Amino acid sequence: MGTGFPLQVVLPLIIAALMFGIGMSLSIHSFAHLLLARQAATIAFFNQFMILPLLAFFLAWALPMPPELGVGLVILAACPSASTSNLYTYLARGDTALSISLTAFNKMFSVITIPFYVNLAVTSFTHTNKTVALTFSDTFARLALLVLLPTMTGMAIRHGFPAYAGKAQRYVKRAAVASLALLIAWLIIQERHSLVDMLFAAGPAAIALCILIMCCGYGISSLFSLPDAQRTAITLENGMQSGGMAIAIAAGILESPAMAIPAAVYSLAMYLLAGAFVFMKNYPLTTQLQPR
Repeated sequence: MGTGFPLQVVLPLIIAALMFGIGMSLSIHSFAHLLLARQAATIAFFNQFMILPLLAFFLAWALPMPPELGVGLVILAACPSASTSNLYTYLARGDTALSISLTAFNKMFSVITIPFYVNLAVTSFTHTNKTVALTFSDTFARLALLVLLPTMTGMAIRHGFPAYAGKAQRYVKRAAVASLALLIAWLIIQERHSLVDMLFAAGPAAIALCILIMCCGYGISSLFSLPDAQRTAITLENGMQSGGMAIAIAAGILESPAMAIPAAVYSLAMYLLAGAFVFMKNYPLTTQLQPR
């Protein structure tokens, strides 16, 4: 169903404001750590932009769910890096500098990959010609306005007015997150008649996707004998997706609140699973089992 004109306008503005706030917390140096940890960055990149979307496609195909939810799951997988992944990495004693660099790079690079995965999901699961109205160039242009322009503007303000940016970015991000929460509540009300069925349909796939990609992140990092701090950063960076961006694409660009349901479910699951991971990194099972 259509989301209505106000949502199509307000939701992108909220995401742009959030990206503006994130931009004011970044600088050119935020990307520098990728050069110092090239192997870790390559593994994280491969997991984020190859393995995670493939897992989403597989789960959407293998598990019984409506086509709209399958598309929504892929959209969620294509939207990397929740803004709180850096905080969780810090709390888990991971490589926070690597996490910040990955977040900054992933946000920028996803503008290229999101149009490809979104169009592929729409054509694969809905069997419609909706891609006629969602061409690669059109989607790229919208995401550039939604992500790149606000982020780079925020970075420019931090470069020119660092003291102002340091104070303002916290308030901008908090206001954007609060507004996004209100809009998610509105979407839930819009889909309230079919919400329970959608939650049961999307829940298993969303939870499985989060668990699988976190296991892949930690497992592949361990296979290449990366330091534990880097393994932690990659696991959380890969597992914590941008639910707000996915909702903006589903409800704002594709005009389908139903496609936003997997992002909402995943966001809840990822905070619980990431929190459990943080707990395990701070209180390992081996320590808990030691006799007192």
